[in-house]
Amino acid sequence: MRYHRSVLKSMSSRVAPKDKTLPKDKQLKKWKIIRGDRVMAITGKDRGKIGEVTDVSRKTNRVFVKGLNLAKKSTPKSNDSDGILQIEMPIHVSNLALVDPSTNLPTKVRIATFIDPETGKKEKRRYSIGTGTHIVKNIDLSYQSEWKDGVLDCDPDVVSKMSFETVPGIPPFPEDVIREIKNRHRKLF
Repeated sequence: MRYHRSVLKSMSSRVAPKDKTLPKDKQLKKWKIIRGDRVMAITGKDRGKIGEVTDVSRKTNRVFVKGLNLAKKSTPKSNDSDGILQIEMPIHVSNLALVDPSTNLPTKVRIATFIDPETGKKEKRRYSIGTGTHIVKNIDLSYQSEWKDGVLDCDPDVVSKMSFETVPGIPPFPEDVIREIKNRHRKLF
């Protein structure tokens, strides 16, 4: 959560949240790892383990991986929990490598332009350097299943139906309104 500087001045420096974002020149410009990719940790306590990227923090160059870099956090005890939770901590991008889908081994990635022979459209694709396999980007559309029509939402057939017909020679607004719109600065003629 970000606070306005006027609020931070009144807060103690011990309580105020620390902004851990990197300066623009230190942030990565091109990312080869995105949400949904299978990655392997190449350094650290989880070295050699494979997990799926759940979240990417581009401002800090860090990635959250499911099942890797777990830390214990104590919470109040209850009947169903013992008071210790394991949460995923972020891992720096340099400590991860994409997993080649054909060999299941870590690989370096190159990005190349691909031209679709049928449509002729250009797109950038990720390829494994070792085997040359195309690494598909997983597009996460799971949030769309949670969409529900609310009270103020319209049906698509109602929206697409034309409800106003223009009559030739008659303006859609009264002449006074059109004159006021044209004369924005209220200059008198």
